[in-house]
Amino acid sequence: MMKLCLLSLSFKRSFAAGAMDIWSFLDVARDFGFDGVDLYAGALPSDDHRALDEVARACLERGLSIPCVSIGNTYAGPEEHLHEQMAMTHRWIRAAARLKAPQVRVFAGTAEPGDESGGWTRCVAALRQSAAFGAELGVRVSLQNHNHRQIARTGDDVQRMLADVGHRNMGHVLDCGQYAGSPGASGHAEDPDRGAYDYLASIEQTAPLATHVRAKIYEMRNGRETSLDYERIFRALRGVSYNGWVSLVYEGQGDERADIAAAIPMLRRFMATHSTPAAAAE
Repeated sequence: MMKLCLLSLSFKRSFAAGAMDIWSFLDVARDFGFDGVDLYAGALPSDDHRALDEVARACLERGLSIPCVSIGNTYAGPEEHLHEQMAMTHRWIRAAARLKAPQVRVFAGTAEPGDESGGWTRCVAALRQSAAFGAELGVRVSLQNHNHRQIARTGDDVQRMLADVGHRNMGHVLDCGQYAGSPGASGHAEDPDRGAYDYLASIEQTAPLATHVRAKIYEMRNGRETSLDYERIFRALRGVSYNGWVSLVYEGQGDERADIAAAIPMLRRFMATHSTPAAAAE
């Protein structure tokens, strides 16, 4: 059955304001009844073994799994920055292994204008090396689709990228709100061509590849997320017998805790494996 976790970036504003740290975030995830936590590298105290062991112990004490660690890399940018980006990514892959997290999220990144072909080639080679590095440590390395002019912004992009990488340890973090054409707040920002893309078609195209799913929440109204068609999204996931983690990712502008609390029962209804969302809600 699908399990629900919470991405630490859902409380980005609280972390930035100093009102939350990793420990209070874990308390909130436990109190909300999540099954696990999706940890952004920037929310962790450090990649020091002692600090990571404290985080792992805190999760164990709260009954929380760590299904994913999220890394904010870019591999398609200028060649002179690639070594630094790979070193940072591999450092956090090692940290994920220390946390016993089975998967890390990585990005393709954004190529410089006019260097799209070169950026693609560099990214493919770097992802292949990172996938191999993760395999040695027992950590799956998974590419997340992302809009905002990144090079893996459509279903076609993701399929082609994974095929070009061609490594069995390369997975796919399917972000429901970050395919080109998404009407969500983050999905359509700075995307003047959004009318030319069908984000739902991209989700259906790459659902068979998904090793982790991110369920974006932009605006909750009357118990529903208004920007994304989750009925169709979960129909696609059930159609490919997806049986993994779903990470709640809040990117709205409202009250973080109130909107997350409202989103949990909605997502759990859609995640129910032996009934339709409508039946589960009765």
